[in-house]
Amino acid sequence: MPRKADKPLDPRNDIRAFLVLDGAVRLLLWIAAMAGALSTVAALDGWPKYPLLTANFTQAWGWADKFMWIIVFFNVYYVAAMLLLRAPIPRPAEGTYTLKPGKIPDRNLIYSMLIATLIKARYEPPFPGFLVHAVANLPPLCWLMGPVFGPRSRSVGVTDPLIMDPHWVEIGRNVVIGYGAIISGHTQGRDDITIGKTIIGDDVLVGGNAVIYHGCRIGNGAVIMGSALLRPNTIVGENEVWGGIPAKKIKTLPPYGAEPRPDPDAGAE
Repeated sequence: MPRKADKPLDPRNDIRAFLVLDGAVRLLLWIAAMAGALSTVAALDGWPKYPLLTANFTQAWGWADKFMWIIVFFNVYYVAAMLLLRAPIPRPAEGTYTLKPGKIPDRNLIYSMLIATLIKARYEPPFPGFLVHAVANLPPLCWLMGPVFGPRSRSVGVTDPLIMDPHWVEIGRNVVIGYGAIISGHTQGRDDITIGKTIIGDDVLVGGNAVIYHGCRIGNGAVIMGSALLRPNTIVGENEVWGGIPAKKIKTLPPYGAEPRPDPDAGAE
């Protein structure tokens, strides 16, 4: 019969505690954003004087206009609240941290756990937070998102890929990231977690559903094909095309912008 000390650690209580914290953070963000939105709309122009349920089209339009501004201000306050909660949390240091049964995790893992609640809130915003991605990428809040929340990016994306550990991800200019891509600043093993910076250079194309782990360096003009999986600490040279699981170099392209463009008049008489 195994001794008590030999029994594997049951992580359920720790995970439940994290879920409680996660729920509390989400509720706090929602309440703060909604309260800010409602009070701002009320202060700016007040509420329509006619009842909503019996309104004609013109009156209903007035109510809809108020709801629209509530949604806009909700998303603005939601992103601002995320920044306020993120600002006092130290950035976890790079390194490998062991998960020891029965031991208090390293403080850098605790920082990561706290930030993880905000990352989940960023990518899974509650209704009506469907404009969070747009607000986070538009001035003036985008000027704070990079240095405070991450990633540090000089690109603007139409899609909203999942960037885990955004504080350890850097993205250059003119980078296109396909839908469903995942970019991580950490890798979790069975008994440890490794945190490291992931850097994507300029003019890079990352295909949809690609996965990029911590420590990867992707050079300027490179292409990561759709559904490719870059293992931790992979170095992709400039203008290289990588694909597959795990990803491997396929070929090297000419420098970005140097490829000949098809002549639209070719073959015309």
